[in-house]
Order: sequence, then structure tokens, then C-alpha cells
Amino acid sequence: MKEEIIKHSKKIYKEMNNNEHSFKEKTKEIVVEILIIVFAVTLSIWLHSWSEERHQQKDAQTFLIGLKEDLQNDISNLEDTKKLLNETQQQVSFVLQLTPKKIDSIKANNQQINSGTNFINTLVNNGRYEGFKSSGKINTIENQNIRNKILSYYQQTIPQIALVENSYEKLTSRYVDLLMYGKEDEDINITLLKKKTKIILSGIDNFTKYNKKSYQNAIKEAREIIKEIDKEQNK
Repeated sequence: MKEEIIKHSKKIYKEMNNNEHSFKEKTKEIVVEILIIVFAVTLSIWLHSWSEERHQQKDAQTFLIGLKEDLQNDISNLEDTKKLLNETQQQVSFVLQLTPKKIDSIKANNQQINSGTNFINTLVNNGRYEGFKSSGKINTIENQNIRNKILSYYQQTIPQIALVENSYEKLTSRYVDLLMYGKEDEDINITLLKKKTKIILSGIDNFTKYNKKSYQNAIKEAREIIKEIDKEQNK
């Protein structure tokens, strides 16, 4: 393209210095050459833009295909956390209902009291998203509905999960500290019956009940994004 522009520019210069042509003839030839140059430049810009747009669309489609796999893994991990929280809630509920009489009965039957809770740390597969966003390509996703759902999931819903787990860890750590660092040689079952222990366990119980919906919402959003991506790919 550069060579073509140079060639036609030389023709314009040559025509301007052509003493054999009249002013009218020179003007006609120069205008034709200018139009050729303008057309060539315009066509070149359009072809470049078209090629760049196709490349961006391909990158966006590749990203969305990979994102589906990430979201499916997220759903599996979030479901595991929900299951773990349900187990924790059952354990906490059991300990909250303990009385000296119940403890004696459990011991008499040679049974164990599950006094522990579970630490949670949901693995979120956000590396692909963060890389795509940091490259400035997020707006190449033409479907605005999909783009908005993805942004909402990774910038609002997932950070909310992180906040929930951080708060839950602090509560659980307080409970573990009570069990680990109580009076020396004190029966752990006595610690479980203390008012302070019951207060902390009640806090864990209420927190778990209330925040399980955060995981359900995240799972719902991830499934909706996958559904939208499938619809886009099947067009």
C-alpha cells in the first residue's frame, strides 16, 4: 500500500510539471490520482479495522469457551463449600444442644463428640478473567448481557464470597482457640458447655445459616453465564 501511494504521488508531481498538458488536463489527471490515493488509504484502513475486529472477536470467543470451563469448576467448588457449611452447621447445632447429661450418655456408649468446625477456602478460577480484563479486551465481548453478567460475577459476587470466608475464619479461629488454649488438663467437653463457647458457636451457627445463600447466588450466576455463552455460540 505504501508503494502504491508513492507511485501515485509521483504521478501527481510529474503531471504538475508536464508542459505538454493544459491546466485543465493537469487538473483532471491530478484529481484522478488523488482520488485513487484516497480510495487506497480508505480501503487499507477499512481492511485493517475489519481484520482487527475479526481477531478481537476470535479472542473473545476463545475467552468465553475457556471461561465456561472455569465457571463449571467454580460451581463444583462452591457446591463443595455449601456441603461443608451444612456439615459444620449440623456439628455446631449438635454441640449447642449438649448438656452434662447428654455428654455422660455419649461417653457411656463409648461414642465420640465431634466438636470441630471446618475451615473453608473456596478456590475460584479467576486467572483467565483477570488476564483478559487486564489486557483491556473485556469490551470485545459484543454481547452486553454476557459482559455485564461476567463483570458482576467476578467483581461483586466472588469478592462477597471472599469477605464471607474471611469473617467465617475469624469466628472459627476464636472457637478453636477456646478448645486449644483452655485450662490445662481441662476436659474439652467441659469447655463445650461454657457460656463463652456457646456464644461463639451461636455466632457461627447464625453466620453459616445466613451466608449459605451467598454461595447459592454465586452458583446461580455462574450457571446463567454458562447458559448465555451456550446461546451465543449456538447462534
